[in-house]
Amino acid sequence: MEQLFYLLIPLGLCLFYLGIKYTIRFGRAKMLYEMPYVNKEGTFTLERAGTYGVWLSGKMFTKAPIGEFGFNLVDETTGRTIPLFLSIMRARVNSFTHSRMELYTFDAGPGTYRLSITEDPFVLDTVMKKVGDKVIKGAVDYNQFTIQICTHTSFVLRFISIWMIALGLIIAVLGGVLPNTLV
Repeated sequence: MEQLFYLLIPLGLCLFYLGIKYTIRFGRAKMLYEMPYVNKEGTFTLERAGTYGVWLSGKMFTKAPIGEFGFNLVDETTGRTIPLFLSIMRARVNSFTHSRMELYTFDAGPGTYRLSITEDPFVLDTVMKKVGDKVIKGAVDYNQFTIQICTHTSFVLRFISIWMIALGLIIAVLGGVLPNTLV
């Protein structure tokens, strides 16, 4: 019977591996379009229907223009405005020198779209700007920031993959400890 607990070790390691694999995959969302912030408007094409994210990318440890802008996304074919949904649990991906953060998500079909930067920020971003102004003094260097359109991964899936890592480690440790404590 105690030998059955040893099966928890490979099961836990498998969960741990899958959790790490999916967590890394979320950080490597495929970028479909990138526009310098100073351009204020750009056009991009989506090849398939899905959920996409609007990301702000820039140099780490510099003041970001969050709270100074909003977005307007228009389907070029129909002229219809695509609704943007605020990313409540904003995904962030950092390297040593650059960082990017998902600001909004949207659902769109295949087609050509025009993304415009407006002067109508979301309320949460305005609050973040007030906090940022207190922490980081100085002006924003707009040339260091870009707007990206990337594939979107659900927060629920990211949450599950993080728990897979923790649960996998716990199960693997229990698989090694339980047979020795039951003797």
